[in-house]
Amino acid sequence: MDEVRLGLASVNILPVVRGLPSEKSTVAEAIRTTDPNVVALSIGPEELQTLRVYRGGPLEPDNFEEEIYVAGLSAWEWPVKPPPCFTEAIRISEKRGTRLEALDMDEVTYTENYVDCVSGFEVVFQGRLERRLRKKEFHATTPKDFVIEWDAEVNGPPGFAHLQARRESYMAARLREIAASGASVLAVIELERVKGVLAALRG
Repeated sequence: MDEVRLGLASVNILPVVRGLPSEKSTVAEAIRTTDPNVVALSIGPEELQTLRVYRGGPLEPDNFEEEIYVAGLSAWEWPVKPPPCFTEAIRISEKRGTRLEALDMDEVTYTENYVDCVSGFEVVFQGRLERRLRKKEFHATTPKDFVIEWDAEVNGPPGFAHLQARRESYMAARLREIAASGASVLAVIELERVKGVLAALRG
């Protein structure tokens, strides 16, 4: 966990692996030890609202990228959706009365950035990415290594890499906004975006 000082505020960045059930205890321990005024999650506001009221069971992957992600992570633990790292953070925060904030773009802003960053050529070749991903031999020896390797494949094309960089900058800007009140913040962020968020915060 990295700590960044933003004015009077302390922001602790907790990297998490989406889907792993064991991340529940990681998140619980981080909230206990940092005792934040705000818990901020690397999801959009619509997803935060959905997860706050969701009472259903596990969901199936939405697309082939998620299918590969689930298959890869299952070498260590069988992944769960919605991601336990976020559902547990929400559950504990609501029980404690801790303020919750979404860090990522809302759906409209994300769509606008997707259209701006990802070329039609790259969209057309998504089918080729699917074939490549299904044949890909991942060499990761830990869940964290796998997530980084998977992300490099899925978000490797320039347009997708640019889109993820914009997400990271957006999340860093949101953290600056939240921290402006001098609050103590715990930011629960998917592992593959943490490096970029930290760079944007420290840049």
